[in-house]
Amino acid sequence: MNDRTVNILRNFFLAALSLVLLIPFYICLINAFKFKEDIVNNPITFIISNLTFENFTKVAVTPTFNIFQAYGTTILITLFSIVFVLIFAGMLSYVIARIDNKFLLMVYLLLLGGMVIPPQVILIPLVNMLEAMGLMFSPAGLILFNIGWYMPFSVFVYTGFIRSLPKEIDESAKVDGANVFQIYWKIIFPLIKPPTATISIFLFLWVWNDFLMPHIILGSTKGYTVTTGIYRSIGPHSVEWNEIFALVVLASIPVFIMYLFIQRFIIEGFTEGSVK
Repeated sequence: MNDRTVNILRNFFLAALSLVLLIPFYICLINAFKFKEDIVNNPITFIISNLTFENFTKVAVTPTFNIFQAYGTTILITLFSIVFVLIFAGMLSYVIARIDNKFLLMVYLLLLGGMVIPPQVILIPLVNMLEAMGLMFSPAGLILFNIGWYMPFSVFVYTGFIRSLPKEIDESAKVDGANVFQIYWKIIFPLIKPPTATISIFLFLWVWNDFLMPHIILGSTKGYTVTTGIYRSIGPHSVEWNEIFALVVLASIPVFIMYLFIQRFIIEGFTEGSVK
């Protein structure tokens, strides 16, 4: 089997796999514009004459849910979480990558161990800690949790990339009189844009789509994110499929916009460090 045949088979397999993965998205999108009766009768067919925008106008703003308020709360929590994680994880990774120290190695291994712990395991001590700090049922408490929870993944990505950068860069900056903070912020940080973009994308997806932690930490009195707002609006036993599909589409729009703008950095962030 020659290389051309292999490439054709590979492309065919990837195209077929992409179509399979797009089926749920297709079903959700077309049914968001249908009446409930049309969804029940035929959830697959796409008939332009029977499409409606009524589902979106009906569910976007209700007495129990406001999609624009949910956007604002979720964007605020997501942006603050990402910014603080990038700042702290980047500086910590620089220290771990540049200093050969057994203590820092243990810190790094401990952080990596945090990547395999499910969040359900730490729910009780987390709630107790946030209550003791007065941060329970507040966006600040959720942001603080996100910073700690996503730090291991971010340090893992940053450390691997920074280790691929030659140490001669740091030594040249020191000769010119730069201190550690100047070396990191003016020299290293501009070089780690690919992993920064990669981490930002993953964190945006994870924080935006998270349901469990916002549901527990924010509760039902201190606002709601997109996911918890949809749950509160629909309820656990709703069968109004037209409204459910419309809400899912509204919740997904910012994620798709974010992905379309910077999706090319995902592969760059994981591969560029290996070819430096």
